[in-house]
Amino acid sequence: MTSSGRPSSPFVASLALALPFCLSQISRLDAADETAADRTSLAILAPGGPVVASLKISVDGQPYRLWVTTFLTRRIDLDNNGELSAEELALIPERLMAATGMGTATELLHKAAGSSDATTISQHDFSEWFAERLSRSFNIIAGAVKPAEAVRMAALIDQNSDGRINRSELMSARQWMRFRDLDDDQTFTAAELLPFRDPRNQLSSVVPDAADLPFVQLTDDQAIRRTVEQIRKRYGSGKTIDAAVLRLPDGADPSLTGEITADQLSSFLTNPVPHLTMDVLLSDRANASDLKITVADSATDFCSVTTPRRGRSLLKIDDMPIEIRPRGGSQTSRGFMVNFLLQRMVAYDEDKNGYLSAEEFPQLQQDLTGQLQVQGSFQDVDLNSDGMLLRDEVKAFIERDAIATQAHIDVSVRQDGQTLFKLLDINSDRRLSERELREGFDVLLKYDVSGDEQLSEAELGTEYALQIGLGQAPSLRLDSMAMMSMQARSTDAVLPGLSGLSGPEWFRRMDRNQDHDVSRREFLAPQNIFDQLDTNHDNLLSAEEASAL
Repeated sequence: MTSSGRPSSPFVASLALALPFCLSQISRLDAADETAADRTSLAILAPGGPVVASLKISVDGQPYRLWVTTFLTRRIDLDNNGELSAEELALIPERLMAATGMGTATELLHKAAGSSDATTISQHDFSEWFAERLSRSFNIIAGAVKPAEAVRMAALIDQNSDGRINRSELMSARQWMRFRDLDDDQTFTAAELLPFRDPRNQLSSVVPDAADLPFVQLTDDQAIRRTVEQIRKRYGSGKTIDAAVLRLPDGADPSLTGEITADQLSSFLTNPVPHLTMDVLLSDRANASDLKITVADSATDFCSVTTPRRGRSLLKIDDMPIEIRPRGGSQTSRGFMVNFLLQRMVAYDEDKNGYLSAEEFPQLQQDLTGQLQVQGSFQDVDLNSDGMLLRDEVKAFIERDAIATQAHIDVSVRQDGQTLFKLLDINSDRRLSERELREGFDVLLKYDVSGDEQLSEAELGTEYALQIGLGQAPSLRLDSMAMMSMQARSTDAVLPGLSGLSGPEWFRRMDRNQDHDVSRREFLAPQNIFDQLDTNHDNLLSAEEASAL
């Protein structure tokens, strides 16, 4: 009966009976969702304030760490009996063994099995135990780009680290960057402004410093301390920061109001309530990965997401565009590496007997070091110790080591769009002259959307592209931007030559760095004449001022 006294319908009655079951199923799905992916956090230093993203990363429906350990245990189970002995556990690559803290395979077996009498452990049990020991940390890798696009001018000029460029910072840039003028020609090429790069090698694509990128992982105490310092410098003043800058999402600690300290900020970042969630659904197969981004209701004012197609999401934070896509297809990467090294193996088999002897192995060993960065000895690869390396043994060794490389996450970041260096380089000669630095701020003002004469990278049109996937060997880290860079190799500086300069002949000859101006240092006549010619008193003679003589 209903509250009105009328009999309830059969549908309502059946719904009432089914409701508890439906709720229990939803609860089970939620619980399954929590265990189907490994979680980690990423801080994005956006123009208006830091944004915390929760990354949920899985591979073919499993948490990525469990997927890695399951893949590995299948490769080391040599007799395929579903049980792992100490001898089989000894095949785990040293890089992964270090994560357990165990010195020997026997110690590892006893620890994982929970018994000092254990002689074997099941694949399933060991995979789950081992997955919990692997780190959730990830690598932020800057993608290779052309030299003029790799220069992080904003990071070089932003003296107060607030993420914005003002007129005084740009005006004084030449003074405090003078030590980077390696050839002492009073101009700055891209090669000179890139740290640790030989300016004589100007033909190759380069990798910017990942520390200058506005993406920081929140995976351990050290990373959190570094992030707190960056946030304090960029958005705060002194030793505190206004809680309003954090734009705290619903569910955050309500005590975080007003001016908060570094310790309070560190506590928040240790267990953050995310502004957005990224479900990174990787697949071992190529072209089968997907990505789903959910923005918290409290963050919709400054975060938005569009999905132009499967596996591509465009995230916009404070008008800073970030394209994000998953990188799956690990099977293809492993297959490429295996096939490449097996072909090399054939070339090194000098007597063509179908296997490599200890004398023939060193050349393949060099390839293993160069391609996989692994020091594999002949005994490591020769599983049955018969003195002959067969193709199956080499393949098994490569696959075991490849999965060790894939046991972490790579977040590759590529900077696209306009860069500050390119905007300041008015004449596109791939270097910055003194006049371009002096007058550059007036050129940039058209991008000052807020009208506060404080220019952020988002206002200047800088874009970012993130690619998230399992770790790759450095030899395979080659994205489309790197390919483009190598196809468009060219020197950083383009000098016009005397014929490309204007003004009187004496002016053109004095302009030794060919930047279309003559500085006091370049001027060879008495300085009182320079002062007479320098009618605008900017300490530079232009072609027009020289022609007036």
